[in-house]
Amino acid sequence: MSKRAGLIVAMLVVASLVLGACTTPEPQVIEKEVEKVVKETVVVEKEVEKVVEKVVEVEKAEDTTPKGTVVVGVWQEPKGLIWNIFYDAHANDLGASMYYTPVTTDENDELVAQMLEEVPTVDNGGVSEDGKTITLKFKPGFAWHDGVPVTAEDYKFTWEFIMDPATVSQTTAGWNMIESVEVIDELTAVVTLSESYVPFVASTLVFPILPKHALEGVADPGNSEFARAPLGNGPFVFQEWIPGDRIVVKANPDAPIPPKVEEIIFKFVPDMNTLLALLRTGDVDVAYDLRETQIADIVKMQNVEVIALPGLSIERYYFNLRDPQDLTQPHPIFNDINVRKALMMGMDRWSAVSGILQGYGEVAITELDNHPWQNTDLEPVPYDPEAAAALLDEAGWVMGEDGIRVKDGVRLSFRHSTTAGNQVRENLQLLFQQNLKDIGVEMIIDNYQSATFFGGCATDGIFGTSNFDVMGFTNSPASIDLAQEWSDFFLTSSIKDCETNPAGSNAWGYSNPTLDEQMACALNELDPEARVECIKAAQETIYNDYFTLYVYDRLDVFAVSDRVTGVNPTVFGGHSYSYAEWQVVE
Repeated sequence: MSKRAGLIVAMLVVASLVLGACTTPEPQVIEKEVEKVVKETVVVEKEVEKVVEKVVEVEKAEDTTPKGTVVVGVWQEPKGLIWNIFYDAHANDLGASMYYTPVTTDENDELVAQMLEEVPTVDNGGVSEDGKTITLKFKPGFAWHDGVPVTAEDYKFTWEFIMDPATVSQTTAGWNMIESVEVIDELTAVVTLSESYVPFVASTLVFPILPKHALEGVADPGNSEFARAPLGNGPFVFQEWIPGDRIVVKANPDAPIPPKVEEIIFKFVPDMNTLLALLRTGDVDVAYDLRETQIADIVKMQNVEVIALPGLSIERYYFNLRDPQDLTQPHPIFNDINVRKALMMGMDRWSAVSGILQGYGEVAITELDNHPWQNTDLEPVPYDPEAAAALLDEAGWVMGEDGIRVKDGVRLSFRHSTTAGNQVRENLQLLFQQNLKDIGVEMIIDNYQSATFFGGCATDGIFGTSNFDVMGFTNSPASIDLAQEWSDFFLTSSIKDCETNPAGSNAWGYSNPTLDEQMACALNELDPEARVECIKAAQETIYNDYFTLYVYDRLDVFAVSDRVTGVNPTVFGGHSYSYAEWQVVE
C-alpha cells in the first residue's frame, strides 16, 4: 500500500493467529496511538482460515505555518511609510503589506469588507439615503502589531491626523469631506459628511487607518521614527529598513488573515535594467511597474512568468500653468493655450508607440481611457508639426539665430521632468526633444529619483513645491471609483501650495469654474446616469484646455518567479492586495 500525501496511514499487520476449527471468536479490539495525533481503534475480525485487515487513515492537520522568503524588486526607494504624507505608488505598495484596510478589492476587482463587517451600502443601511452618513462596523480581533486592539477611535484619529495642518499630508482627498466622526462604541463609528460624496466608500475606505496611541502628539511625523519604522496591523510586521538596500517585513503571528509567506524583502534597485538582471539570476522573485519594452526579455527567462494587463494606467504630461519660481505668477510660456496646443501637436506619440514601445499600447486621449466612463467622442491630439509651427508664429514666437524661438526676450525653452532610471520614459523624452527642436522649441531633460519627484511639501519634493515646467508620469487607479483622485488633480480648491494648501494634488495650478461644476457633479450626484454625463463633460473641458497631454495607454506589467504562487495582479488592486496569499513553492 502506498502512502498518500497529507495523510498518516497506519496499518496493523497480524503476524500469527491461533484459529479454531469450528468456532468464531469475539472480535479483538486493539488500541494504538498514531504519532500522538489521534487514537485509532482497529477491529480485526477473525474467521476460520481467513484474516481481514482494516487500514485506518488518519488525516493530518494542515500546517499553516508561514514558510519561505519572497524578494520583491522595487526600483525606487521611498522616503517614508506614512501613506498620507508619502503618497506615491512605491510607498503605498510597501505599506499594503503591513496594514489591513476597512474595505479592499478582491481578485475580481470587486469591493469587499476586510476590517469592516460589511461594505457600507444604502441597501444594508451602512449609507444613508442622502449619502451623507456612513456607519462603520469594525470586526473584532484586529490589533496593532504591539498588541493594542484596533478600535473605532483609531479611525477617528486617522481623520484628525490627516486633516491636521501640522501633519503636512500630501493628500486629504475624501477625508476633507468628513464633517464629524462619532465613536458609538469600541467597534462602531458614524461618519457624517458635509455633503453627499459618492466615491467615499470605494475610495477613502481603501486606505489604512493609523494607530492613535503611537502617533498622537508626534511632532513632525514625516521625519519621525514612525515614518521609518511604522506600526501596522496587517499580515506582515515591519522588521528593518536598510537605506539603499531593503525593507524587510515578517509574518504577523497573530494576523486575523494569516499570511503564507514568512518574510518579504523589498529590495531596492537603481533602475529597470538592474531589476531585469536580478530577475534573470533569481535574486528577485516578483517585479512590478515594468515597461512594455521589457516583456520580450522577461519571456525568454527561465522559470519567470510575465503578466501584462491592459489596464487604466496612462502616461501623461502636465504643463505647469504657474511660474515655478513664483507660484503667484502665471507661467511665462504656458499661460498661452496656443503654445500648449502647439507643443502637444509637435510631439509624435504615434512614432513613440510603434518604435519605442514596440507596438505595445495605444496613443492616449483622456484620463479615463478604456474605462466605461470614457468620453469616446474625443480623439487624440494630432501630431502636426506644420500646424504647431503656425500656431507659434501666430502667438508671436519668432525663430532665433540658434534655432530656438524667442518672444519679448524670452526663449521658448522649458524643463521636462520625470522619474530617473526609467529607460522608456527617457527614450520618450529624447524623441520629443528632437520633435520640438524641429519647430524651434528647446526641451531640457531634468529628471529625479521617484521619492524626490513625487515628494510633497514635507520633503520639498518636485511635485509638492510645483518646481517643474512639464512633469510626466503615470497615474494608476487608486480605487474602483476614479472620481475622487481624478477630480483632486483638477479642482481649483485642490491647487497645491505649501503655505496654504499642502494637501492639494493640483500641482499645475489649473483652474476652470466650468470644470469645478462638472467635477462637483461627478462627486456628489447620486443618480448614476447623470453622474456619468458630468464625468464625460469634464473630460471634454480638460481636453479643450490643452494643459494635459495624454501620451499613451500603458500595460500593467509584472514578472513572477515560478517558485512563488498567489501573485494574481488586477487592474485596481495591482499586486499588493494579495500579499497574504503569496506562497513559496520549494
